[in-house]
Amino acid sequence: MVSVLQVYTALKDLANKEQKGFITPQVFNSFAALAQMNIYNEMFSELVDAKRLSRQNFELGRDKSVRKQREEDLSYFLAEMEITVSEGLADKPSDLSKIISLSVVGTPTVPVEIVYDSEKMDRIAGSNLSAPSSSFPVALVSALDIEVFPSDTSKVKLRYYAKPTSIDKDGDIDVNPPYYDFNVVNFNGSEVEAFNSLNSRNFMLPPHCLTEVVMEMAKLIGVRLRDQNISVFATQEEASE
Repeated sequence: MVSVLQVYTALKDLANKEQKGFITPQVFNSFAALAQMNIYNEMFSELVDAKRLSRQNFELGRDKSVRKQREEDLSYFLAEMEITVSEGLADKPSDLSKIISLSVVGTPTVPVEIVYDSEKMDRIAGSNLSAPSSSFPVALVSALDIEVFPSDTSKVKLRYYAKPTSIDKDGDIDVNPPYYDFNVVNFNGSEVEAFNSLNSRNFMLPPHCLTEVVMEMAKLIGVRLRDQNISVFATQEEASE
């Protein structure tokens, strides 16, 4: 995980908070989830690029492989769930980002063909050769739910990439986005901000993504605050990596 305190402290130093007072917890929290989602989506883009390089024999091997590194990073978000199917319909998990596979729960487990186009589903259902059956189940994934054919299927196992959320103080996945919380305490006659570790939540990202999170947050906050120096610095630092 990436420490929310480390990211917040780095951003304050970057923006020279003592002189400008720009980075507040409220501003930080308003961009934390967006920054994490941007990095999450970029992992998939980099994985696609890495696969392309691999096909062209430009990819480095073993631990230096970008493809291996991104697959390892994305393993943080792997999840699976058994879902009850009622009259052919199954609810999508609230944290679903990208589906990996779907299978009918039973002995043996039967893989489910997944389609995303209702017109294609109509052609499959009306075909004499490929109509859905217990040995060839098919699922239509829509924005709201998953429709499974044949409709008498009772339970399916879904493997998927979950949306990034956060990690709480005990190291457990939390359904809320990253969040920096603090208490106001008196120090030498002045009110100061004190980090509240009990109510704060860390980023659901690999630890080595710390710099990437700081730079992404800096770009977003720099635009909001109309501070071009912060945005330019963050962009240059990210490009130099």
